[in-house]
Amino acid sequence: MIWITLILSKIPTLFTREILKFFCEIFEGQYENEIANLYTKLQGDISIFRKQSKSKQNVEDIIEDVFHLYLTLPFKIGSTKGKKLSSKSKKVYQIAKTLSHTTKGNYSLERLFNEIVDSIKLDKEEIAELIFELVQNKVLLAVSLEKRKRKFIIHF
Repeated sequence: MIWITLILSKIPTLFTREILKFFCEIFEGQYENEIANLYTKLQGDISIFRKQSKSKQNVEDIIEDVFHLYLTLPFKIGSTKGKKLSSKSKKVYQIAKTLSHTTKGNYSLERLFNEIVDSIKLDKEEIAELIFELVQNKVLLAVSLEKRKRKFIIHF
């Protein structure tokens, strides 16, 4: 049995607790042997969890797959070409497009969410689902930290 701590700025929802439980199950399943031998044979070396192998994901990949942390990155507008969007998704896309113009490119999903709450009469869960759908369909694109860093590098 392992103990995993998730530090949040507010009380976790039932959904968050279920995701954490799911993460624990995946992590324990993939690293059962390493966890059992962590303080004996492995002498407390946690780098074993960061190594990539053909049979196991490393812990960063598991975290990304389960918690979708890329959703905390800034986002930009992608293309809707060839994508079938519902009328509600189209409204969300238009708000995202407007936000993109006012922020000169990148914006947080939290800011987009708040803009949509102020603009459209939908419940918050549905808004979150619509945004997530647009992210999954690559209509809203995450801007990686590497790309953001390169933007600010000064060339001599």
